[in-house]
Amino acid sequence: MGAGASAAVAAGGGTDPLVADADGKAAAMDWWRDAACAHEDPELFFPVAVTGAALRDQQARAKAICRRCPVIHPCLTWALQATGAQGVWGGTCEEERRGLLRGRAQGESALGVTGSA
Repeated sequence: MGAGASAAVAAGGGTDPLVADADGKAAAMDWWRDAACAHEDPELFFPVAVTGAALRDQQARAKAICRRCPVIHPCLTWALQATGAQGVWGGTCEEERRGLLRGRAQGESALGVTGSA
């Protein structure tokens, strides 16, 4: 989802948004410039409603843009690595990403993996 990143660009005046990685270092989201959402209304990707048909409709419209995006995979990877990423990123909502992360953690636990290398 690059639309939220567009706000970061506007605020920072740069060409590529920067985010803090796991070590707190700034990391360029250079994939963002090719995102299908880069020229969309950022509010579409950050629903105000928290439940119900309005939320589902807005998420569905945002995800439709994600499905045609050439950088959906790096966007989703970023969202899974970012702590507390809100809104629709990489074609997923927050709840879906939490499920993906739970599944990943359960798989690592079953394999005896205790952390990343």
